[in-house]
Amino acid sequence: MNGEFMPPRREPKAFEELKIISEKEFSRYLTEQKLSQEKLKDDFYYVLTFDGFGPRVDVFEEFNQEYLRIAYIDSNYDEKFKNLYITILNVKPEYRNLGIGTSLYNYFEEISPQKFEVNTINGKLDYWTQHKERERFYSRLGFKLKSEGDDGIIDTIQKQIH
Repeated sequence: MNGEFMPPRREPKAFEELKIISEKEFSRYLTEQKLSQEKLKDDFYYVLTFDGFGPRVDVFEEFNQEYLRIAYIDSNYDEKFKNLYITILNVKPEYRNLGIGTSLYNYFEEISPQKFEVNTINGKLDYWTQHKERERFYSRLGFKLKSEGDDGIIDTIQKQIH
């Protein structure tokens, strides 16, 4: 940032808590929201939404018939450029470094082309989210890390799908 003070990394957004207190309520939530869900591993449920903007996937953990959202990814789709733009990928802090973010992203990438023609997936990393762990995360997922400015700070991620 050309000699400007860079504040320490903060969380990009407070995690959006969602807790559903019974299996019946979880089924009602899925039905009312017209969501599809898959149980992928252990007690994790991947809940998929295709709204007017792009796919969203929420990960819920089931424990004693309570369902707690532990991660989510949301995106916007640009039909003209066949691009999915990740608006947020967030994992509840106590669930980080357990492979949940990677599993969530992989599911998102696998399921999205079933609804949209996708050539690229990209996103923007604000300066305050810059740290090596996040860069390694996206690099391991196959993203190219880029700097849009002359400062060399990684602020863009991009991945070719086709």
